Amino acid sequence: MNQSKLISIAEQVGKQIIPHNAYSKAVNGCINIINMGMRTNRPNSGMVIMGHGGTGKTTAIEQIREYINNEYSGKFNTPVLLTKISSDTTIKSFYTNLLSELNHPIILSREGDKKITADKLQKLVIGALKGHVCTLFIDEVSDVFNNRQKKQFASDFLVMIKHLLSDTSINIILVGTPALNQLFHIADAQFRTRFPSIFELPIFAMDEEWLALINGYAAQSKEMFDLSILPPNYPVLHEWTGGNLRYLSTLLYTAVDLAEQEQAKKLTLEHLHQALAMVFPTLMAA
Repeated sequence: MNQSKLISIAEQVGKQIIPHNAYSKAVNGCINIINMGMRTNRPNSGMVIMGHGGTGKTTAIEQIREYINNEYSGKFNTPVLLTKISSDTTIKSFYTNLLSELNHPIILSREGDKKITADKLQKLVIGALKGHVCTLFIDEVSDVFNNRQKKQFASDFLVMIKHLLSDTSINIILVGTPALNQLFHIADAQFRTRFPSIFELPIFAMDEEWLALINGYAAQSKEMFDLSILPPNYPVLHEWTGGNLRYLSTLLYTAVDLAEQEQAKKLTLEHLHQALAMVFPTLMAA
């Protein structure tokens, strides 16, 4: 078996999407809200996808993004726009990044950037978004509380997002960790009513949902590789990964790669233990 095929199988297993209940609610919920807004000519919807690291937020973004691009590619110049918040984000840099993503003709030299105001940038962004973009994803929104430029950036961010929703009539999806709850705590009622749809992606408990997820991996991989060892060992898989999907994906990717290097026909518990030692050496030493 050649190396390219080995890597391909491991990557396919690691990248599989097993649509559990919360994930399906988030993805289908956002898509349904966007579609309804387009049908009724009343977009301008705010949505939130919230979850700890490794719970599938990025995967959900990509699946929704792919759907919107396919569904509305002929109706918008840029159906989907994705930007991120960092600890260095300012209102001006946020607007400038959006204009850059949209290939806006404005050219901001260092000197010009100092002269142009945030209000001017806001008007340019509104003009660039309105009628040209269907949905704006803003990822890592939780970082508004870690801003190194301004302590009150979170409050400024809330005002900015309200303006964008009001003045552009586009859909905005905020994505971040559960720290987003803190943002809604300091937000006024007007902001909260603009984001009525909040979808939470969980860290899995060791319950029927977790077992269904593990069964899903085994069933979905059946045509690629035999993962029948997984369902009987779902309790220990939860112990190792803590119910975190990213950890589970990394563990399975590594274990399948090891099995394929041996030209094994099925995954074994030994492969999982070897992968565990590679991925989580601290856990193995405990």
